[in-house]
Amino acid sequence: MLAGIVAWAALGLAVAGAVAKGPTPAASTSAAPCPDHPISVGFYEFGALYASASTDNTGGLFGTGIDVDLVREMQRRSGCRFEGLTMTRARIWSELEAGRLDMTTSGIATPEREKLYAFAPYVLLKHYVWMLKTHAPVRGGLAEFAATPSLRWGAVRGYKHTPAYDAVLEQARTQGRLVEATDDGALLRLLAEGTVDAVIGHSVVMRRYAADHPRKPQLVALDWAPQNSVVPEGMVLSRARFSEAELAYWRNQVREIVRDGTMARIAKRHVAEDEVPELVPRD
Repeated sequence: MLAGIVAWAALGLAVAGAVAKGPTPAASTSAAPCPDHPISVGFYEFGALYASASTDNTGGLFGTGIDVDLVREMQRRSGCRFEGLTMTRARIWSELEAGRLDMTTSGIATPEREKLYAFAPYVLLKHYVWMLKTHAPVRGGLAEFAATPSLRWGAVRGYKHTPAYDAVLEQARTQGRLVEATDDGALLRLLAEGTVDAVIGHSVVMRRYAADHPRKPQLVALDWAPQNSVVPEGMVLSRARFSEAELAYWRNQVREIVRDGTMARIAKRHVAEDEVPELVPRD
């Protein structure tokens, strides 16, 4: 929990600094910068964060989960129109880079990404290695897994995790020991069916897909790289599609949604109540 608070505080300060550079430090008291067209938001299948298989179209946005409820709240507070588009994660990054998409949800900031996008964090997600309980133990952790040629990783195309895990996955890719999936549901299937030996993911995502899988696979979560394993994720805003003042408005709005407790209330609709404090810290 402490690591999560430190990670949240560090990125929170960065966001606060970025907002302070804008002309209006309080988005809630300034006029919303609504364009003359719907703001396009890319959603991707992400367990309790987003699922497209839903009849819920509140606010004209289809889907269920923390991410879409956050966007509905942004729409309600701003009065702007939003359009939700469900895509794979890899395609979302491609559309953002091409300037055809305004925003996406649950994104991890990296130095390279921050050149193109602004980030507004709203959840903390811890990265674990997931294996089947029936799998032979890998007692040496990452080092032993990397040194065993017969073991394979699974990963979602277009994802970032933590520096330690990303380095391991990149090494596996060069060795031909990485199998890529289009989303976390497909990733869980690769694991459940024995196509891969381990994957990296989040509890609120992997356990949701395991419960939905016909085999109901029993998973074990392994904390093989605990340092910096708790990562803030948030709204990703295209710098090519928004001015600095508009970026400041949206980042401050997300920050306010977290600060006033609305984000925690949204999370309670989709995850167990005891998971909320670590998922959405208030401070």
